[in-house]
Amino acid sequence: MGLIFSLSLRNLLRQKRRNFLLGMAISFGMMILVIANSFSHGMVDVLINEVVANAFGHIVIDNNYGSSFPVIRDRQKMETIIKETIAPEELDEINENLAIFGRAIGNGEADNIIVVGLEVNTEQKKKQVFNNFFTLVEGDFNDFYSNEYEYPVIISPEKAKSLNVKLHDVIKVRLPMVTGQIQAAQLTVVAIANANNTFMDIVAFMDAGRVKKLVGYKPWESSQIQITLKNPKKNAKLYADQLHQKLQPRLLTFTGNIDGESIQLVAFKNDNLTKDAIKKQINLVAGDYETVLGKKGVMLNRELAAKLKLQVGDEFIFTYLTKFRGDYEEKFTLEGIYESTGLLNKNIVLVNEERVHNFYNAYLPMNVGWEELNNQPAVANLITTEWKLLPRSKDNEELQKINRAERKLNSKQVKFNVVTMYEGASQILQLESALNLVTAGAILILFMIILVGVINTLRMTIKERTREIGTVRAIGMQKSDVRNMFLMETLLLTAISCITGIILGIIVMGILGLITFNIDNALSMILKDKHLNFKLNPVAVCISFIQIMIISLVTAYFPARRAAKLTAVEALRHYE
Repeated sequence: MGLIFSLSLRNLLRQKRRNFLLGMAISFGMMILVIANSFSHGMVDVLINEVVANAFGHIVIDNNYGSSFPVIRDRQKMETIIKETIAPEELDEINENLAIFGRAIGNGEADNIIVVGLEVNTEQKKKQVFNNFFTLVEGDFNDFYSNEYEYPVIISPEKAKSLNVKLHDVIKVRLPMVTGQIQAAQLTVVAIANANNTFMDIVAFMDAGRVKKLVGYKPWESSQIQITLKNPKKNAKLYADQLHQKLQPRLLTFTGNIDGESIQLVAFKNDNLTKDAIKKQINLVAGDYETVLGKKGVMLNRELAAKLKLQVGDEFIFTYLTKFRGDYEEKFTLEGIYESTGLLNKNIVLVNEERVHNFYNAYLPMNVGWEELNNQPAVANLITTEWKLLPRSKDNEELQKINRAERKLNSKQVKFNVVTMYEGASQILQLESALNLVTAGAILILFMIILVGVINTLRMTIKERTREIGTVRAIGMQKSDVRNMFLMETLLLTAISCITGIILGIIVMGILGLITFNIDNALSMILKDKHLNFKLNPVAVCISFIQIMIISLVTAYFPARRAAKLTAVEALRHYE
């Protein structure tokens, strides 16, 4: 085998011009392939880890019950579910999506602004944000936590210019609150810095806790929860499905009291099928079905109403222990009295779910559920759930369809949805598919170069070296050795050319990565620190290299076999 290798290398060096031209073509193709592949991976890395992860998250637990703000009332519970579901080694961090759109006025200039909350509570997070995410232009990042200012913010040089403000100037803003009111505040510019993606140039960054205080979130509440993973392409959909299972809601029933009497509040569904089923299980003795089953409907059984000395039209106070706010009192008006048997004949107040959602969303009970319902499916089917869990969507189109359908429902029930970036930000990530097509095109071009070049080179080489083939056959070289010699020449030429192309690709990427692009349009999303981001994927390059070697080997096999079939006599009789 060593002799075959030596002869092949010698033959390559003998035909320098032809092999050089073919090698340059293969090198150029490999260089384009490496650049395209690295650019594709670099762009996807920026989109996923800079744009999507910051603006959307790898997985999002979304919640909206009619307000302009998503409000998750029990953040600790959600974080517990997340940490129980996602393996610690796969979980990067849990954040709130605190992005508030408002109007800002600087020194004689006005502009739109997005105030974004940053959670930087650990030294590692501080280093990641202030050393890697931002490039400081003016100011001091330590002032971001200063109590000297009520609302310290970091803005970009572009935003400072549009508002005509400088370091330590005040920006007056008007922002919507969770309650629906408009909040006016003064933000102090403590630092001017460039974010590593120009998409963030319109943003004013503030501590997440201060943002929540500014727009009216309670300490135990959360905005939309974003989850970032170590390996989102592998695990995002898997963990989203598991979280969806963990978020299955309980029946909306909880214990309170009326005038010291222990009472179980049961929220019945506000749909026609449920109302028809209720009519079959109760006999109304006071009030009318249309009213008691309406959105403000409240019912007691005859025995409980008599015990509490209540009649239709009377008001009463239902008191229960909340999870975060102590006791809460809700005033009801009795709309109906009924007779029934079984579970519905106990100390129960039946309330339309829409009436319960009015206060339940803000005043979460300490305990939800009722064990006795486990053996009473007929009653359990009448009861609504503490929230509505929307179905998992397979793509953005299905997600939008679900959202449109939910917006048409006039219900105050809390809705939860678990969405990955592949549904919520699929339009951005579709760029990856387009870039993969570019890479596939580069491979196809390189394949054509190898196919045409190798076949043509071998055809001419065999023609020129026919008498040489005859000579080596005459002195004892076997057919397989002749064939292997031509195959080895092709593999050596392809390998040297591909390695040269990879090296050239790395050099070109290094040069292109030094160019600064000062653009502020949509193309800025693909840049990192205003530079092209190339991310060399060694595995992908190795796979491409192996594929090209196999292609060249297959392409060279048939001409090499044809040359090996020449007998010594036939080859020696050949004349140019």
